[in-house]
Amino acid sequence: MNKSFLIGIPIRDLINPMSRLSTVLSGEERIQLSKNLIINLQNSFASIETEIYIISNSPDVEIFCNNNNLKFFRSNKDGLNQEIKYFLKHMSKFKYWTVVHGDLPYVTKHFASVWKKLCVEKDIVIAESKDNGTPIFGGSVKFSKFSYGENSYTKHLNILENNSYKFEKVFHKEFYFEIDDESDYKDFLNNPPRWYRKIDNF
Repeated sequence: MNKSFLIGIPIRDLINPMSRLSTVLSGEERIQLSKNLIINLQNSFASIETEIYIISNSPDVEIFCNNNNLKFFRSNKDGLNQEIKYFLKHMSKFKYWTVVHGDLPYVTKHFASVWKKLCVEKDIVIAESKDNGTPIFGGSVKFSKFSYGENSYTKHLNILENNSYKFEKVFHKEFYFEIDDESDYKDFLNNPPRWYRKIDNF
C-alpha cells in the first residue's frame, strides 16, 4: 500500500531540551522525557498509510532515531521555517501532511486518528498553544509560508486568511497542550497520560 500521509516532527537537539524545566528536572531527566514524548508521538500516529520522520540536523537526534527505528530526515537548512518548507517540498508525493511539535504529551492513537481525518477532509487544520504558538499544523493542500517563532499561530492565521485558504481551528487539549514550562509540567504530573504511567520511574 502506498503511504499517503506524511508526519514531520522537528527536533532541534537532545543536548539541552526543555530548558525552561531546568528548575524541576535534571538535564538527563529532560532528555529522557523528550525521548519518551517523541516515541509516544511515533506510536500514536503510526499506521499503514502514514510515514513519520524526525526532522533535525543534530547527530544525537540521528543516533536516537537509529536506536529506536525512527525515520530520520536530515535538515540542511537554517531555521525551522526553512527546514519544514524543504522537508515538505522533498516529500511532495504525499497527499496529506502534518507538522507536530515534539512536546505534546496527550496525543493518543484515537486523537491522532481524529487529526488525520480532519486533515483529509479539510484544506488546512491548525491548533494554538497557550503562548500563541502552533503545536500542530497540517492539511490536504500545499503550504509553504511557514512562520514559526514568537506568536506563530497569529502569523499563520494571517497568512491563511490573506491567501484565501480554507482552514479549521482545532481546540482539543490533546493538540494544544505542550510541556513548555514548570506550570505545564505540574499539570502533566497531575494528569499523567497512559504512556507515562507505564514508565518504571513513575
